[in-house]
This record gives sequence, structure tokens and C-alpha cells, in this order.
Amino acid sequence: MRRALTAATASAALLLSLAACAPSEEALPETICGTPVSPDLSGPLLQPRGKVVEGSRVDRQEAQTAPCVLSVDGERALSFRFAFHDRSPGDLLALSRESTVIGLTEPARVDLGFEESVLGNDGATATAPCKTAGGDHFTLTVQAKRAYKKNPDLRPHVEAFMRTYMAETLKTLGCG
Repeated sequence: MRRALTAATASAALLLSLAACAPSEEALPETICGTPVSPDLSGPLLQPRGKVVEGSRVDRQEAQTAPCVLSVDGERALSFRFAFHDRSPGDLLALSRESTVIGLTEPARVDLGFEESVLGNDGATATAPCKTAGGDHFTLTVQAKRAYKKNPDLRPHVEAFMRTYMAETLKTLGCG
């Protein structure tokens, strides 16, 4: 009995020491592509977690269409496209079905509180009036690259993220 207790105690101590040496998950960013956003909203879209790296060509002062990408452990996780233009881009639902730039899976119009919004299993796009150096409209497309396109499980998380992220981005542009 004493040997079993000693072995169990030693095993528990070994497991605890290994757990203490294991790398912890990195904290999720509180700002993505220049827009503040709660890690609670981005977390489900960045699973499985790891080292998050951002690559951005977005320049809010120049207001030129540009990408921003979040990678997790070297794998593209979230892609953003910031687009500034002189008028509404047209039918976002049609663009979401046909465009290689937007290309959402199972897109549907949703009301996110903007001029037009489309939600898919793997991302969303929305447009709103916004007077900038690049025009009078702003369109944001977010694609969750890790989403299984035929599975709608991430759809509510994409919707919650886009609703908040687009509103916050419009504020950073001085539009909202």
C-alpha cells in the first residue's frame, strides 16, 4: 500500500512539473488590423490557438483597398479586406456568391446594422457609407480560413464578430 501511494505521488509530481513546463496558449490580441475587438469575439475564429501573427497593409490615412491577415502558428486563420470606394459596391449577396475576392459559402443577407451585410459559413462582408480619402463607402470582408465551409457551426461566431468589428472599424475611420 505504501509503495502504491509513493508511486502515485511521484507520478502526480511528474505530471505537474511537465505541465508547468508546457507552453501556455498565447493571449489573443485586443486589436486586430488597427481595430479594437474583444478576444471573446475573435477566440472562436482563431481555434486551435497558438502564436498569433498579424500581417497588414491597411493604412487608414491613405484609405486604399488593402488586406490584413491573422495567422496562427503559421497557418492563415482570419483574412480581412478593407475596401474604400466611391459608391456602394452593388449587390453584396451576388458578389459573395460569384466573386473570388469575397467568395463566401452559403451566403445569405443579414441585418448587422449596416447598409448591406452578407453572412456565410466561413465569413461575412458588409458595406456602409463612410467619407474617406478613398471615397464615400467602406466595405469590409472577413474570412475565417479555418472554418469547415460546409459546416455552419462557426456562423453565429462570425456574425457576432462582424457585427462588432465592422462598427468599431467605422469608428476608427471616423464614420461611426
